[in-house]
Amino acid sequence: MNQDVAVFLVPFLLVIGCALLAGGGLYAIDIRFLRSRTQAIASAVAGLVILGVLEILLAGSSVYFFKAQQNQTSICELEGESAHPEARLGGDASIIQKHILGCMKEAGYEWIGEHRQCKDASLPTNPYCYLPTQSFDRAITAFQLRFE
Repeated sequence: MNQDVAVFLVPFLLVIGCALLAGGGLYAIDIRFLRSRTQAIASAVAGLVILGVLEILLAGSSVYFFKAQQNQTSICELEGESAHPEARLGGDASIIQKHILGCMKEAGYEWIGEHRQCKDASLPTNPYCYLPTQSFDRAITAFQLRFE
């Protein structure tokens, strides 16, 4: 799934699913936003189905958000090594590291360094050392990293 689509689709499905589920649930406690019991049941079922689809999107993509972060780290590493071949051949390696950090920042990632795997290897090429700057991506990635 394209990341731009996921950024829009996941919150949209979450809001719609919760609204439908709430509409059906509120009918059960005599707060009637819907016209009939049948509509309330259909709304609750539709909400559960949408939330189930959302779960499949997030879980089925394994660790999608962190995978994107791993890919971006590799891309930045390749860019840094390609831009500074002299540093690979025994020159100042910090040039490549600075390039990777800048590339990741430009791609929307912030160096955090709090994850235990980052503390073991605190290198710019370690994807565990970053988190996205966008709030939704950051929340999902931080959640995924709790299980890594």
